[in-house]
Amino acid sequence: MKKLLLTALFLSFASAAIAGPRVEIKPSEDAQEAARQEASEHARNDHPMTEAIVNESLKIDITRDSIMRSCCRPPDLVVAGRITNLSRRPIDYIRFVFAFEDENGKVLHAESVYNHSAESLSDDAEIQQILKEKPHFTPIEPGASDNLRDERAVAAAA
Repeated sequence: MKKLLLTALFLSFASAAIAGPRVEIKPSEDAQEAARQEASEHARNDHPMTEAIVNESLKIDITRDSIMRSCCRPPDLVVAGRITNLSRRPIDYIRFVFAFEDENGKVLHAESVYNHSAESLSDDAEIQQILKEKPHFTPIEPGASDNLRDERAVAAAA
């Protein structure tokens, strides 16, 4: 009886040895750390991309939409792009309104900027006095383009 039991026990070990050991391969610590860093980077810099409202008179190409971080101030949303006048007449200036909305469409925070050739329209009286100039703009002729670049501090959490 002892021989039969030992033979059965030996056969069960032998069948496991013949089938090969099952080894679970886990990612190395370096790979796990890289995955954690990538997930952290994605979480910190992921945001809904800027959506332009369609306007038949303008072509709006957004070339940069990112969050810029600094140790000394809140995050900045940086939006840059190119606008082209598709109308048959000159456009004096373009005022862009950036609005952060919640999931229900309620505006939580909004800021406005002007196209590059009309940036001085957003200058306050003190800046006008320092620069010794009045707000002005250069019209965008039909078919011509101008830049949009906004680097104002907009708290990403707002």
